[in-house]
Amino acid sequence: MEEKCLRIIEGKEGCCRVNFSREEPVFSGHFPEFPVMPGVLLLELLIGLGGKIRGIKPEKTFVKELNKVRFRQQVRPGDQIELEASVTDSALIKGRGLKNGRVVLEAEFLLQEEEDEG
Repeated sequence: MEEKCLRIIEGKEGCCRVNFSREEPVFSGHFPEFPVMPGVLLLELLIGLGGKIRGIKPEKTFVKELNKVRFRQQVRPGDQIELEASVTDSALIKGRGLKNGRVVLEAEFLLQEEEDEG
């Protein structure tokens, strides 16, 4: 999987492009006869983009709330998607994934930065 961020405006919005190679290990088990990228992994990519927009390190990103998650199309080996996300006035992040201009994933979520223990 190759991810390239095209635009990040911290605190506002961002866009990344993700290419899914035919050699991704997840495709061999999900599913061998008809490989599909698991929705939870697509959602994780979108949440990661939200964390970048909010300026939160990946290892400190905590999902506080997750709403309106919709998977519209399958993502298969060789596909490329564009992830887009923006922060609303209430700190809610609205995001979606597009494949060939068509929505494959939509979600709204709140993120929180995990605090250091101690």
